[in-house]
Amino acid sequence: MSCLAFFLKDNVPTDQVETLLSLQGIEDFSEEYTEAYNRKMTEMGMNLPSFYFSIKNNFTLWISSYKVDSFTKRFANDLAKGRYKETHIVELISTISDLEDKESRNLLICQTPQELLIKLGRLESGLVNSEVISHIRTIVKKMEDDRGSWHYPVLSWHGINNQYHNWVSNFIRGNYGVSLVDAQPVYRKLWSSMKWTLMLLIISLVISGLISFILGIYNGINQGSIFDRWSNGILFLFYSIPKFWLATMMIIFFTTAEYGNWTNIFSSVGDWPRMTGFFELIYLSANKLILPIIVIVIPDVAYLSRLIRASIIDENNKEYIKMARSKGVPKRDIILKHLVPNSLGPTITLFAGVLPGALGSSLIIEVIFNIPGIGRLMFESIKTADWAVVFPIIMIVSILTVVTFLLADILIAWLNPKIKLG
Repeated sequence: MSCLAFFLKDNVPTDQVETLLSLQGIEDFSEEYTEAYNRKMTEMGMNLPSFYFSIKNNFTLWISSYKVDSFTKRFANDLAKGRYKETHIVELISTISDLEDKESRNLLICQTPQELLIKLGRLESGLVNSEVISHIRTIVKKMEDDRGSWHYPVLSWHGINNQYHNWVSNFIRGNYGVSLVDAQPVYRKLWSSMKWTLMLLIISLVISGLISFILGIYNGINQGSIFDRWSNGILFLFYSIPKFWLATMMIIFFTTAEYGNWTNIFSSVGDWPRMTGFFELIYLSANKLILPIIVIVIPDVAYLSRLIRASIIDENNKEYIKMARSKGVPKRDIILKHLVPNSLGPTITLFAGVLPGALGSSLIIEVIFNIPGIGRLMFESIKTADWAVVFPIIMIVSILTVVTFLLADILIAWLNPKIKLG
């Protein structure tokens, strides 16, 4: 997940350096822009190789030996990928550098010779150096005529001094950089949002866990009863309802007086209190938390209780349970000492999957209810292309998912003596 998050971060359409420079008031048409751009790239370590090793073709490998600015390097690599010869690319870059800084930058953002000619034609009326223009056209023609026909892969080892290693190291140390929108430290934004999400999830998981276990065990033991049949139908209906639709209906019908004063039960979705102590926050926002908790709990209860019921029924039909009944073991002892503990194994694994699912659905729930949690922060960051915030959130959710399933496996091994860890 760290590799996936890093390479997604490295290939999103937004240029992080350009965004940070614009926050500092340095525009791309200013004279010091190129120098500031290269300085910021070096400061952020983005001039280093991306990974511990790279596999490039023989046409692109040579550019790493040239000390040029980021615009020129990107331009040269784009042309080298098209199998154009090194000598022609160097000559072309040298000729473009004879133009004014702004004009040369406009040409160096091109990715192909054809795009270069189109851009040159658009700028031709404003350019005064006709000799340079003519020379560029001549070089492009030579490049097309003398284009390389094949390439072979070359493996390059870069060591630990690379962008990925530095990014992971900074993540472990808690150094997530700054937001590309407001230049605020990312860890501060994540921490203030994570408190809300964890508060919402902890309350929801405790409630859904208690209800699911009680309901699932009762229905499993009393299979086929009237309550079992009716509750199964209702739970199946709840499980089929999308959370975003349920949340929207809750807001429409229970936070306004449009359908009668008797429906205006809960506070409308709006501003939430400032983050204080955990219990104080619950007290201050209790009336607003009820609806989002209901939206999260209802599908989880429907899912978990039916699985627990199925596990209880499966365990209840096994021979050792029938043997215990035939020997006159009290029903209470059969349920508490044998039936429930032995049926919890698969249930714990399934319950562990609820937390990652709840983290994923929190994005929708927090946006709909305007909760300032990590889900809404991720949604807003995606809208504003604030990738410095998005990818640490992906990493945090991934780590929580792995830890949750690991703890579930340990708990299953502790409950079931048959499982050996040695």
